[in-house]
Amino acid sequence: MRRFSFHVMAIAAIAAGCAPRHHQSTSADQRAPSSAPPNIVVLLADDLGIGEVGAWGQREVATPNIDRLAADGMRFTEFRSSAAVCGPARCAFMTGYHNGRCRLDDNDNDYLRTADVTLAERLRASGYATALVGKWGLSWDSKPESWPQAQGFDVFFGYRDQVHAHNFFPEYLLDGTDSLRTRNVVPNPRGMGSGSASVRLDYAPDLLRARALGFVREQATARKPFFLFWATNLPHIHNETARTAPDGGYENTTLGPYADRPWSLPKRSYAAQIHRLDQDLGALHALLDTLAVAQNTVVIFLSDNGATFLRGPNDGTSDIIGRWFNGTLMYRGFKGDLYDGGLRVPGIVHWPGVVQPGRTTDARVDFTDLHATLAEIGSSRAPAEITGRSFLPLLTGKGHIARVTRRSGIHPIDGSPPY
Repeated sequence: MRRFSFHVMAIAAIAAGCAPRHHQSTSADQRAPSSAPPNIVVLLADDLGIGEVGAWGQREVATPNIDRLAADGMRFTEFRSSAAVCGPARCAFMTGYHNGRCRLDDNDNDYLRTADVTLAERLRASGYATALVGKWGLSWDSKPESWPQAQGFDVFFGYRDQVHAHNFFPEYLLDGTDSLRTRNVVPNPRGMGSGSASVRLDYAPDLLRARALGFVREQATARKPFFLFWATNLPHIHNETARTAPDGGYENTTLGPYADRPWSLPKRSYAAQIHRLDQDLGALHALLDTLAVAQNTVVIFLSDNGATFLRGPNDGTSDIIGRWFNGTLMYRGFKGDLYDGGLRVPGIVHWPGVVQPGRTTDARVDFTDLHATLAEIGSSRAPAEITGRSFLPLLTGKGHIARVTRRSGIHPIDGSPPY
C-alpha cells in the first residue's frame, strides 16, 4: 500500500463549487449541438430522496445548482431506480438488465463477470475515455474480473466495496489497483476498511471531487469524448455509527450554512451533506463552462434509490433526525422497500442544444432505460438485447418511450438497517 498526500490536490477543486452556478438559459432551437459525440457525465447521489432537493419542493436545504440543472434541462417526475438498494440498482444501470436478469438482486450477493457488458465497455468501444470516481459495489475483492478496470473503465478512483464507502474518512482509497493511504486513522477496521475514523483529516468527497474534475480537465483537450461516472457517497449515512455517533452518522468537515440553525446535530449534519453534494454539481458545471465543453456535454443527475431514514413511519419521520422534511414526498416506504418511497429518485437530464430547457416529463423510466439511452447517444445504437429501452426520442422531442413491464429488485423488508 502506497502512502499518498491527498489534501493538496483537493484544495483547488473545493472552491469552485462554493457558489451556485449562474448562467442564462438558452432554448434548444437557438443553438445547434456539436456534430461530435457528446461527453457524458452521470453524477449519482447515494440515498438522496426525491423530496430532498429544491426542484422537488424542498425548502429547508438550499440546492441551487441541482435546481438550476433542472430548470435548464428535463426533470423526470417518474424516474425510478431499478432496485431499492444500491448494489442491484447500480448493476441494472451498468448492464441494462432488470434485476431478474442482472447479477445482483441484493447487496454483495454476486459480482460482475467477464461476459457482462457494461455501459462503460459499450462507450469505450465507441471511442470514449471512461472513468469511474466514487463507489462501485459490483465486485468481490477476490474476483479481479469484476473490478472496474476489467469492466470498461480506463480510470478508477474510489471505493470498490460499498461498505467501505460508508466511511467518509477512510484510511485508503483505491487508484486503479493501488491502495493509496490517506492521513486518516481507522482503529480496528473491519473487512474492506470499514469502520469509524478516530483521526479525520482527509475527507473522501474532497478527494473524489478533485479526481473527477481532474479527469474532465485532462480530457477537455483530447480528441475523443469522455464518460465520467461520478458515483459519490453523498449524502449516505455511515451505517456502522448511525445510532451512536453524535452527528447521527452523517460525517462532515463543516456544517456550512447550517452550523447555527436551531436543529439537532444530526439534522444539521445531514443538511450539510446535501449542501456539499449540490456544491459538487456546481463545481462540475463551473469547470465545464470554463473549459468550453459544456455545450457538448450531457449531464445526468440522479440518486441510486430512495431516502434512507433507517426505518420509521411513512410520514417523513426518521429515527435518526426525527420529523424534519419529507425526503420521500410522502410516498410509502424508504430505501430497501419496493414502494415508491424506496424507488422514486430525482432524475434530471441536461443537454444544451438538444433538451429544451424547463421541460418536465412524467414518462416512467428507470436505470436500465438510462443505460440504453446513453449507449445510443454514444454509439447511435441502442443495444437490442438488454431489457432497458432508450428514451432518446423523449429528450430530443421527437417521440416517446414505449411503456413496458418493469421489474424491480427483490430486497427483504425485515426492519434491519439497510445498506
